[in-house]
Amino acid sequence: MNRLIEPELVKIVNSFDSKNDCLAYMVGLLAESGCLNKPDRFLAAVKGREEIMSTGIGRGVAIPHARDLTVTALKMAVCVIHEPLDFMSVDNLPVQLVFMIAVPQDLNKEYMKILRVLAEYLRDDNNRTTLINARDEKELYNEVQHIEETMVNALTI
Repeated sequence: MNRLIEPELVKIVNSFDSKNDCLAYMVGLLAESGCLNKPDRFLAAVKGREEIMSTGIGRGVAIPHARDLTVTALKMAVCVIHEPLDFMSVDNLPVQLVFMIAVPQDLNKEYMKILRVLAEYLRDDNNRTTLINARDEKELYNEVQHIEETMVNALTI
């Protein structure tokens, strides 16, 4: 199985001007990793999903995602934002952790498992704090590896 999260998909950013800037930046990371045939279409799918309901799940976390025909491989980009960003979250709190998931059209079952594992992991205050307080992208990537291992294990069940 290919890596779900590659080092170049894990970033620490000072701030974004808007939620849309954050989404566009993260789609750009995924596009560079080679998993999107049409990044503009994927971005439109993610934004469409946000319009239906914010993927700001609360506690400073957002999980924007889309399943689309233009996605060639299941990938996840991770971004820690130093300046909390308004994401219109369900709890009205700004976010500092954004996990964007690009999902091929035919992987619905895997997609649901990944969302569940990620949400469970991020429910833990210590896990979120550890990610937000990572000193640099290398440390953040090392922490994110724990999440990826849990996801890969869930997918093999």
